[in-house]
Amino acid sequence: MMVLPEFKLMRPASLSEALSALAQNPGAMAVAGGTDLLVSMKQGLYNPTHLVDLKGAPELHRLEAGEGGATIGACVRLSRVKNHPEIIRRYGALSQAADAVAGPALQNRGTIGGNVCLDTRCYYYNQSDFWRQSLGFCLKKDGPVCRAAPAAKRCFANFSSDTVPALIVLGARVRVVCGCEGGVSERVLPLEDFFVEDGMKRNVLAPGELVAELYLPATRNVFSGYRKYRQRGAIDYPLVSVAAALSIEDGVIRGARVAVGAMASAPVVALETMEALEGAAPTPELISKAAELVAKRTKPVKNQAGSPGHRRLMAKVMCRRLLEELLGLGPLFGKAV
Repeated sequence: MMVLPEFKLMRPASLSEALSALAQNPGAMAVAGGTDLLVSMKQGLYNPTHLVDLKGAPELHRLEAGEGGATIGACVRLSRVKNHPEIIRRYGALSQAADAVAGPALQNRGTIGGNVCLDTRCYYYNQSDFWRQSLGFCLKKDGPVCRAAPAAKRCFANFSSDTVPALIVLGARVRVVCGCEGGVSERVLPLEDFFVEDGMKRNVLAPGELVAELYLPATRNVFSGYRKYRQRGAIDYPLVSVAAALSIEDGVIRGARVAVGAMASAPVVALETMEALEGAAPTPELISKAAELVAKRTKPVKNQAGSPGHRRLMAKVMCRRLLEELLGLGPLFGKAV
């Protein structure tokens, strides 16, 4: 039976207090829902001296959505995101992605910020300490080499968030905050620039930094949707995920955005697919061509269920089906507002 290592739990009552706690305790980690971190701690993947519980910071619980856009605090629970009427109406892909995370019990506990910052996953990493020790460990934790790609010089652990591809195609920006002498410093960047194509580093967060909020721009006549392929119909992390958002103006596609998840160590913006769709009239032939290109920038390796080739094929299939539905060439999946 795996048990949690010893740690000190800190419960700050504000964002500034949380940032101070992280700054004053270099071995500390932030926790919100804890649905992923606590399991990883039981597996010996993390051993923080302190856990800083973010749920007491009211600034991180704000959820506002309407004609002018949306603001979602990092501690907003996934069940609240998926069920919010304005998120469903204006940002359908995000509601669907939040609904695809695990199951209702974990959605009621997990947070949008935690899902954005979710650790990368790999056969050789997400195991007990005993299992990993018997193999000789891996590059991501205590070992000398990436077991999934032994000739590589970096970790190929797999990006595994559901909500991020949907947020990216919807044009999300992320607010990152850090404590400083004057109070709180911040930077805001496009969400796709938040991630790093390295299974160990994962994102651009520096020690002491937190994701505070996500911002979504206003939408007008935008269709969006999210599709996920996994081993089982519930609970599992994605083996492939595809999100898309687009508009139709004067009979042609405008503002096409497509992102792929679970096919590399970071989310992949499918630029070739987007270029094929932009300014073109929606036809079955166009959709087939665009779907063929969706996995072009991905780098899957054998560290998840299913072969890399099968996962690339499923990316194409799921992209085609999603685009058919969004463009009215199949059952309508997204909603334009």
